[in-house]
Amino acid sequence: ITPELRGSVRRSTLSSTGCYVNTVIESGRVRFRQLTTEDVDFVLAITSDPDWLYFIGDRGVKEPDEAKQYINTSSSSFSQQGFGLWVVESDVVEGDSRIGLCGFLHRSFLDCPDLGYAFLPHGRGQGLALEAVTLALRWAAKSGLNSQISAICRCDNTRSLHLLEKAGFTAMGKFFQRDVPTHQFFLTTISPE
Repeated sequence: ITPELRGSVRRSTLSSTGCYVNTVIESGRVRFRQLTTEDVDFVLAITSDPDWLYFIGDRGVKEPDEAKQYINTSSSSFSQQGFGLWVVESDVVEGDSRIGLCGFLHRSFLDCPDLGYAFLPHGRGQGLALEAVTLALRWAAKSGLNSQISAICRCDNTRSLHLLEKAGFTAMGKFFQRDVPTHQFFLTTISPE
């Protein structure tokens, strides 16, 4: 999958919540935009999804105020780091076009941005996650982000392990933390466009 990168903040779109928001980048089937306070319901849905809770963990987002704080933290990441997590939207799914989150996280123990993504059930199994990850990596290359990107994935998350390999990541070894399941550590190198 080689999504066409159509630029940065080129147009406004009507989101599924009925508000206009800036589309940052898009490909054939997915588009990214920043979280807004109109996404509280979406943040509550994705952070309480059973796959999120099992593979990512409970982030303590259970109430609307906690979802707003999650959104504010995401916005702060863009202003402080130059990157963060975007809402992934797609019009090829039934129902809510907001299907997931994808982007980059700053982790104090890493020297490079870390890829993160999660999708709701209606956005899974259609290749949309791979398209979103590929689009995020294209954005990173175009934006001059660090030439290395990491990804950390639970060893029992076979769908994500496979996706990362298809997206060009190389498994570098196991990642261990106290009281946390073992994770696989991946790296990929991007070239500036």
